[in-house]
Amino acid sequence: MSDHTPHPLTRRAALAGTAITLGVGATIPAALADPSEKGSGRDKPTPRNARAKGAAGRDGRGSNGGDLPDPWDRSGSRDRTVREGNPRSVGLDPDVLDQLPGIIRAGLDNDPPRFSGASLLVASQGRIAYEYADGYALRWKNATEQLPEDQWVPARQDTIYDLASISKLFTATAVMQLVERGQLSLEDTVASHLPRFGVNGKEQVTIQHLLTHVGGLPAFINLWQAYPDVSSRIDAALTVKPTAAPGTKYVYSDLGLIALGQVVEVISGQGLDVFVRENITAPLGMDETMYNPPAELLDRIAATEYMAATGELVRGHVHDENAYSLGGVAGHAGVFSTTRDMAVFAQMFLNGGTYGGARVLQASTVRDMFTDRIAEVTGVGGARRGLGPELAAWYYHAGLTSPYSGAHTGFTGTSLVIDPLTDTVVIMLANSVHPTRAWSTTSVTRREVSTCVAHALGIVPKKVGDGWHAGHVDGTVATLTAALDLGTGGRGRGGKGNDKNGPAELTAELFYHLEEAYDLLSVEASADAGTTWTPLAGTLTSKDSGTIDAPTGSLTGWGRRALWDATFPLVAGGSPLTGEVQLRFTVTTDGLTRGLGVWVDRIQVRAAGGGKKLLDTQRGRDRDAFVADGWVKE
Repeated sequence: MSDHTPHPLTRRAALAGTAITLGVGATIPAALADPSEKGSGRDKPTPRNARAKGAAGRDGRGSNGGDLPDPWDRSGSRDRTVREGNPRSVGLDPDVLDQLPGIIRAGLDNDPPRFSGASLLVASQGRIAYEYADGYALRWKNATEQLPEDQWVPARQDTIYDLASISKLFTATAVMQLVERGQLSLEDTVASHLPRFGVNGKEQVTIQHLLTHVGGLPAFINLWQAYPDVSSRIDAALTVKPTAAPGTKYVYSDLGLIALGQVVEVISGQGLDVFVRENITAPLGMDETMYNPPAELLDRIAATEYMAATGELVRGHVHDENAYSLGGVAGHAGVFSTTRDMAVFAQMFLNGGTYGGARVLQASTVRDMFTDRIAEVTGVGGARRGLGPELAAWYYHAGLTSPYSGAHTGFTGTSLVIDPLTDTVVIMLANSVHPTRAWSTTSVTRREVSTCVAHALGIVPKKVGDGWHAGHVDGTVATLTAALDLGTGGRGRGGKGNDKNGPAELTAELFYHLEEAYDLLSVEASADAGTTWTPLAGTLTSKDSGTIDAPTGSLTGWGRRALWDATFPLVAGGSPLTGEVQLRFTVTTDGLTRGLGVWVDRIQVRAAGGGKKLLDTQRGRDRDAFVADGWVKE
């Protein structure tokens, strides 16, 4: 069998941000890793163990003096329509975007492949900057046997994919439309609209609880095998026993969205598919987005999984077993679409709820949807959810992650990332479960795509881009160390100055973008040749992003996309460090997800009172004095 793949199809057609610190003694609970990509077949996040990061500086939405304008305040947004454009005209470097085909190809060539085929679209400010497709929409006969090569169907830019859980965004949009019309309230109990839902102690679960996955419902139950027909399956989903009190625990749940789909149907008197078509996709001109696509579109639809139990290769109907058993229309799954249609959907949010003159949502509703509602439940490093969208999801937003980045993934291999700070959309649709879910590891490629786009946007400031860089590899500890003599009293060898001027100071230009609570930058000093290390409290300042205090010399989080002037007084135990010392920048990453990393440059140490430069990396001999282990310098 030939390994031939078709020639890939491609067309290549300053930022606000900010960061903050976590107070001394704070504890950080376990966060969430990639959605489960194996086993259950659902894309629910699963817990992972957290390394303690007590007292680490971190970033948060609007905290630590966060007077930043909310980029999801779209009340004055233009009604941009998606069209082809030049990458440079919207601030994207086309040479960096040209790395995307290699990223997709690496996913295809992985053993086993991360997906069979993929279609990719990058847009910014309403302009399509990059489109690409590679691999196959159809290649496999079953989990072990390929089709004859002349039956392989290449993935194209207009291939139609099963969106899986991205469908939840359509359900959420439908729910919010009913809220706008006054037919529904976020504080309504679900049982007030669906009385059967109230059994088993769920009387107080609200619409908002279900939109944000804190309704206390289990993640999943098997509907398609355990119940004989659609009505009994819906009843089972509605009457399921809760696993927690509402508003107390985050559990990503398909069942909550199934219930919300039923709420839409009961209030509107229409099927969910009809309501979504008439109120969302048709007004937006999304003619290739639908539930249950017609047979005449089969040749354009990406295949999904071979089901051994039935002997069927799924193609043309929803992959999700529960959704299929509900007739292909459900609140949690069932929508099919293309990259271009999804670009329109995303642009509608960036336009503040309008597109092409059609208003789908009010701008205030869009802001509400993309505002986190569960931080108090999940804690530092935990999941973030708006009213439908997933927010600050490092596991696939990667280099584009901020407290404001949002959208969703789907188990079949699909993802949508919206960065409102740059008005950028990244859509990757893939069939990662073709021919089997056991091969599905799409989030690795999702992260690499998002990070590539972040670099193309120039999120890392050029001024520091040629400095030392670390944090770009998972599961590592990288150190950047230098030794110097501070003299006496922090005054340098010349003895100039006096003790009342305070300690010597370490300064540097710094950019950091680290997975919150799991990846960490630490600044330390040692006065005993590296036997023990003392954290250096410091302050970060930026002309555009304010001031951050780092009381323990440690930082984590998105860094506000700012270039910081960092200052760390050389103090241990309340007294100035003197004599021979070592200084160290350490970046520690966990084994899973990462951001853009850390860049540091123009490192200096001045004697007390702003005196003599004792170290300056602008001088070749001082730059060469640094020992880099795991740091790279371009």
